[in-house]
Amino acid sequence: MAEQAAMSRKAKRESATASPAQRRKLTFFVEFTIVFGFVALLLILAAGFALTRFLGSDIRDISIGASLAIAYMVFVVLVQRWRIRREHAALQSRTDELKHSYDSIVAVLCAALDLRDNVTSGHAQRVSELASVVAWQMGLRKEEVRQIEKAAILHDIGKIGVADAVLAKPGPLDDTEWAEMRRHPELGCGMLQGIDFLKDATEIVYAHHEYYDGSGYPRGLKGDEIPLGARIFAVVDAYDAITSYRPYRKAQPHCKAVEEIMRNNGTQFDPVVVRAFLGAEKQGLLEERRGDGRRGSETADAEVEAAVASPVPD
Repeated sequence: MAEQAAMSRKAKRESATASPAQRRKLTFFVEFTIVFGFVALLLILAAGFALTRFLGSDIRDISIGASLAIAYMVFVVLVQRWRIRREHAALQSRTDELKHSYDSIVAVLCAALDLRDNVTSGHAQRVSELASVVAWQMGLRKEEVRQIEKAAILHDIGKIGVADAVLAKPGPLDDTEWAEMRRHPELGCGMLQGIDFLKDATEIVYAHHEYYDGSGYPRGLKGDEIPLGARIFAVVDAYDAITSYRPYRKAQPHCKAVEEIMRNNGTQFDPVVVRAFLGAEKQGLLEERRGDGRRGSETADAEVEAAVASPVPD
């Protein structure tokens, strides 16, 4: 339920801050265009009639006709600009509605998973936060970071299709149970592939248990064959899993998780991603973000983006 609440708060924040700014911007441009157009029209007409005192009747008629033609063109431009602005505002409003609907879909999926697997409640949101830190550290664009965040939140959605006896087992799984559990990336991919806006995230969900050396599952992808978002996710997922409580073991300290990631550098994990992870760790960003999995605001993202603006330490 934590993921659903976080997504709802984020949607409300965006609705409250973005829409008024857009409305003010639209109003300013429309009012400016109308005032400018009327002033230009008056000046043109005044100049046309002023010429009638010094020109012959033929030239005077041509001058008046030209002034009216120019005035008509200005009027057409004004109407066209107003129509374009109105259509743009309607399109932006529709885009915002769709985005909020998409966020709601993600929140519902996360809530459904929480009902099935409450042992790892909050894990998805924490991993999403950590993945965004590493993605910023690697210099990814904002849209790419958002895609990785969505995929991280939904990475275990396929567990909805895993048998209850396997999912809720308090101890280690046997070989048969592991075979059942390892189906969840493929199940998650099947659940999400019909949702168009999650197309990129679906690939990450499908590959989130692939290892850099090719020993992962379900397809045994290797190196750059694995989507970058999945390679980022693999590192932060391991970090959060190690530092979180599980029924069969205690949570390990931060330093132990970092040591484990460094030990598997180049085998389970992409060295480039590990380097970015360590850079964020040296700046204290990992523990800060993991300590509050509900910070997913634009302000928090801006803080991280500013903090990782400097090169990653060697």
